[in-house]
Amino acid sequence: MDQERFDIDFKGDQILSETRIDGLLKTEQSVCVDGVIRGTVQATGAVIVNRTGRIEGDVSCDELYLNGTVTGNVCVNHRTVMGKSAVIEGALMTSTLVITPGAAIRNGLRLKNASK
Repeated sequence: MDQERFDIDFKGDQILSETRIDGLLKTEQSVCVDGVIRGTVQATGAVIVNRTGRIEGDVSCDELYLNGTVTGNVCVNHRTVMGKSAVIEGALMTSTLVITPGAAIRNGLRLKNASK
């Protein structure tokens, strides 16, 4: 999983590499981040953070595909996929984790009980 971008079809918004958002980003769909978000991200769908993407704040979503950096705590309802260059500078709580060697979670991991 040594790639620049995740090749995932999604319905939602794309934050381009030249874009920076300050504040809360809340969406009922998915979001793909190639730029920088400074604030909380809440998505009903997936959050896709490619290698050039960065989120400086907490993330809450259904699925996370990470190849960039999140400097905050992350809560994922279902599946988290971390590529080789993925870094979470906070804690991660998720139901399922797919992690590639090289990825890092700096402040703890908690797996949710999927049977609840």
